[in-house]
Amino acid sequence: MEQNKKLTFVVFIHYRTWFRYTRRPHFSELSKFGKLFIIESPLIFFSKEFLGSPLTNIKNYLKYSLGFRKDTRNNVEIVRPILFFPGKLKEKFVLIKIIDLALLKIQLRFIKKNEGLRINFITSKSLKWLVSKNGKEFWILDINDDWSLMGYDKSKEEKIIAEVKNLISHLSMATAVTKKLTDKFNVDNKTIFIPNAVDTNHYVPNFENENIKLKEESVHNMFSDISFLKKEENDPRLYLTSLEPMKNMKKPVIGSYSGLSGNWSDFAFVARVEKLVPYEYSMVCSGNIHPPTVAEYIEEYKNYLTAQRMIYLGYVDYSVLPDFLAMLDVGLVMHRMDEFNTHSAPNKIWAYLAMGLPVVSTDFLTEPDKEIYEGLVSFADTPELYVQMIIEACKNDNLELRKKRRELAVRNSTLNRAEKLVNVMKKKLNLV
Repeated sequence: MEQNKKLTFVVFIHYRTWFRYTRRPHFSELSKFGKLFIIESPLIFFSKEFLGSPLTNIKNYLKYSLGFRKDTRNNVEIVRPILFFPGKLKEKFVLIKIIDLALLKIQLRFIKKNEGLRINFITSKSLKWLVSKNGKEFWILDINDDWSLMGYDKSKEEKIIAEVKNLISHLSMATAVTKKLTDKFNVDNKTIFIPNAVDTNHYVPNFENENIKLKEESVHNMFSDISFLKKEENDPRLYLTSLEPMKNMKKPVIGSYSGLSGNWSDFAFVARVEKLVPYEYSMVCSGNIHPPTVAEYIEEYKNYLTAQRMIYLGYVDYSVLPDFLAMLDVGLVMHRMDEFNTHSAPNKIWAYLAMGLPVVSTDFLTEPDKEIYEGLVSFADTPELYVQMIIEACKNDNLELRKKRRELAVRNSTLNRAEKLVNVMKKKLNLV
């Protein structure tokens, strides 16, 4: 194919709004390399969610999702379709699948064939019903981490792995964010390692040229009713934009831009760290404490709550996360060190590095997946070593080191990630 072949990217996401989809920065940059369309998770008439509160769903759709919309910051075109049936029914009954595919095709008719070779992304295995083989399009599965595939339910792991591998066998290719995850789901050499990244024009430290910083709207400016964004009825996320509680914190301030996340965080490890960190240090998280669902973790969770030192601000809005990080002296990662988390690649590491912060993490990654950080992230396998690394980071940090961390994050930014992805696609799919 000729070098200048036009590309059209169509991304089917499993969230009802693009504007707070966590991987929005990753996909946004594809708009620099072709036409980009985002298809949000549809409004489904015969789903439990819709039937549970039909009037609210219709009101929110008319208010936030109606018609053809644009994300002007990234030149992205967005639509949220309306369909009849949930995905599980489409898997069971071919006629139901045909009906919804026809309805979807009508609603996506604005994606014209002459806009370029079409490359489709799906962000969940639940979207496999969309995949068709007509010889004129390509399909790619974006694997964010093991969390997005199977949660922490080990009883379903074997079945889900088989399902995902079977799906990949029918696709053009797949992408994964760690080498461990790539190896796990590498079917017919189709799965490619494409690391996570952050938008380094969003995370801009005070020693960088502030003119490169892009304005990001807060969720409250975009959605007057934030219940539209919640994944569950008791979702605690409030998308806070005030950092007032941090203004009087004693230096140094160490913390994380997310809280303790149920099964994924090691409550016993963090409890020990909080006891060992020198009293003069302030400890803060921008998230909440989520209880685990795995029975063996419940006791450590309860014990942690009885002597908690860390201050949890609640879910801070993406628009002010750089301001939150600017108040930290060390960025923390508190993942549980287990087989499950070896597949993870938290974006927060890149956010810390983009802001020039030293990073101290639990030792949850395999050695090959640490290589990308070029020795600029400290990994500790005991609370004692973790605290020692925090103290050393505060003592030894300087502007030269901060610029070095920032430079690494820029080299691995979402823009450079998108360019790498496009080059890999061209080679892998024989587009050049």
